[in-house]
Amino acid sequence: MTPPRNPLRSCTRAAILLATLACGGVRTAMAAELEVLHYWTGGEYAGALTLLHGRMAEQGHDWRDAGGGDAQADAITLLRKRIAAGNPPAAAQMMPVDAIGQWGRQGALGGIDRLARDEGWDKLLPAAVAATLKYRGSYVAVPVHVHRNNWLWMNAAVLARAGVRAPGTWQEFFAAAEAIRRIGVVPLAHGGQPWQNLHLLETVVLGSAGPAFYRRALVELDPAALASPDMERALQTFRRLKRYTDIRRPERDWTTASQEVIRGVAGMQLMGEWAGPVFADAQAAGRLDYACAAAPASAPSYIFALDSVVTFKVAAAKAPAQRDFASALMSPPVQRQLNLAKGALPVRLDADLAPFGRCAQASGAAYRLAARGGTLVPSMGVAVAPAVVEALQAIVTDYWRDDRMAPRTVVARMIAATGRRP
Repeated sequence: MTPPRNPLRSCTRAAILLATLACGGVRTAMAAELEVLHYWTGGEYAGALTLLHGRMAEQGHDWRDAGGGDAQADAITLLRKRIAAGNPPAAAQMMPVDAIGQWGRQGALGGIDRLARDEGWDKLLPAAVAATLKYRGSYVAVPVHVHRNNWLWMNAAVLARAGVRAPGTWQEFFAAAEAIRRIGVVPLAHGGQPWQNLHLLETVVLGSAGPAFYRRALVELDPAALASPDMERALQTFRRLKRYTDIRRPERDWTTASQEVIRGVAGMQLMGEWAGPVFADAQAAGRLDYACAAAPASAPSYIFALDSVVTFKVAAAKAPAQRDFASALMSPPVQRQLNLAKGALPVRLDADLAPFGRCAQASGAAYRLAARGGTLVPSMGVAVAPAVVEALQAIVTDYWRDDRMAPRTVVARMIAATGRRP
């Protein structure tokens, strides 16, 4: 899972980053209108958008925002209306699963497969990532950001006071949690929102049963895997985590939980890579010494969340702008600067991570290792239909809130929500 909105990020680096593309553009022989529907509206996106606008202008294209508001749901609603009217934009930002199957079956998707072949995307991207960007074997979407979901963030001072190290297993995690609680600190900061609960369960399933089981249960939604003892054990571990959270403060934003770690009122947080900039900024301000590590027992596996831009059928006169836009998004300078500004990782396997922080560099190394080892798995937000994800969020949240609910009850409800029969 990924959060509905990433934290606001300062764009003070934007002016410095502009120089990267200032002299790199080559004006295309066929300039055209480029209409992009996106929800990159927060201050953290300003520098990256300036980079892309500049690149398109240098190539002679006229970029026009198609709207979309500041939320993914608003953008999807507008996109549906545009497609129904037979007037889709050239490109639209969204999670791949929101588009690939649905719009592909309607014949609405554009094709950038020739560009992908020319630029060697199959070698630049892990197979697991590339698969989410294709329809019937052809590229129809461009990856923008990748995040690692299975991260553990820690207040180093709290761990030192408790006399514990970063836990590598669930047994070590619970031992550390007990030690942290003994010094009067909440061991685990957790917001308890439905998307956070499902995100936490993903991490637990990966760490307790491994990537192969994770794929069967949470990507393929195999009823036999969901009904297995492995899933029940994962649900029991998930419930055990609740004991170490502040249950008096349910339903709060993940950034609020991160601030509890920063202030030292909580010791750890199981949250995706998007939390990294929050902790890095606090450390830069002298308010935190933090540590990051793979979530317990989950290394070397890597749950990835992916942000992408999907392309749609456009008139022949607009195709050059669409192609150049897709190429720019995948180019090393834009991948680097977009992700430095946002606090995410470039999707390309050959990306230069030297400008990134230590946790991002560690995540990048883990991303490449997981790609080579076949342990790179998508988050449910990437791989599973949104309606099913929403249903599972509600079920898992009911289980989180109700200590009387049995794991078998949860499993039965999950299988029913997937629409799959045992």
